[in-house]
Amino acid sequence: MLIAIKIIFQLSLSYHSMMEVIKIAFIIIGAKIGAGFASGKEIFEYFAKYGINSLLFIPLLFVSFFIFTYILLSFGGKNKKYNLKQYNVILANNNKIFGKTFNIFNLFMIITFFILSSAMFSGLISLFQTYLPSIPKLPIYLSVLFITYILIKTSFSAISKISYIIVPLIIICIIINMTFTINPENFTTSVGVANVINLAPLSILYASQNTFLASFIIIKSGKDLNKKQMKQVSLLVSFILCSLIILGIICFLFNPALSHYDIPFAYISKEVGIIFGYLFGFIIFGSIITTYATTLTSLKEYFKNLKFGFLIMLTIICSLSLINFSNIIEYLYPVIGVFGFIYIYKAFQKCDLSFNFFTRNSNNKIHNTR
Repeated sequence: MLIAIKIIFQLSLSYHSMMEVIKIAFIIIGAKIGAGFASGKEIFEYFAKYGINSLLFIPLLFVSFFIFTYILLSFGGKNKKYNLKQYNVILANNNKIFGKTFNIFNLFMIITFFILSSAMFSGLISLFQTYLPSIPKLPIYLSVLFITYILIKTSFSAISKISYIIVPLIIICIIINMTFTINPENFTTSVGVANVINLAPLSILYASQNTFLASFIIIKSGKDLNKKQMKQVSLLVSFILCSLIILGIICFLFNPALSHYDIPFAYISKEVGIIFGYLFGFIIFGSIITTYATTLTSLKEYFKNLKFGFLIMLTIICSLSLINFSNIIEYLYPVIGVFGFIYIYKAFQKCDLSFNFFTRNSNNKIHNTR
């Protein structure tokens, strides 16, 4: 009887641990999947435009996702009770410049949040133009300005809950899109003209960029996990993201015409059917809103004590958005990847991990256990 009770107790603990891993993995994926990913444009710019060869680099991407996510979870497990700016101080000491406190990672964050915000701004314009092509650009632009104002004034916690619904819906919709895209007559091994040698550094940059965008949420998630759970979360996050990227690449290989669109997955969804098309458009809109709310909330922290801070934020975001959605992803997102790699490397140094941290014999200095 006692043995049976013990077994049931162990199974319940295992089930609770598994559900915790799945829950946190989905939260992290929700933070990593922004408008660029959900629209399909990121997948094209980083992978699909290199054709079928891009599939060969998915293992490198998987390993990079796993390592980077695990490092930040471990960093969070060691440093539990801090906010974003305090984490930056741990990674790099503050310095005084012209009598003002300066931290290099605060600068990285501000530049990153402006790039992301401008991408979300221009992404909303592209999304509305995709679904409402008959409406002139000026009313759409003014509408996006109004949405930006509302998001700045709205509590982020009220919007962040959308991500719990958005993530599984995006997964389902990408699978449906891929299913309806497969047409052997359109299949090509080369979607665009691009040098395959770029794929190795781009895969690492994409993983660091993607992880850096969700860095604060990943670090915060690490405080409640033991080392085994950190590995499980990192594996699940890497598996789901890489699976979705593979499906996205397949979509482009079977429909190379998608490369000409700002929101390629929206184009596919409209081909599937009008109801599904608008449903997917709404999902992308939700993804943009959650990402946009995150970046604007973060920017507010940096500009809240600055006179005319709101106007400065809006001016920079609107100016960068003129580069347009596709160019921001192609030319500015890799800058975030460089910032992310430096950030993650510093976190690696601060959490006392060895290079064999993903094996059973890893350094045991992360003391957070349940």
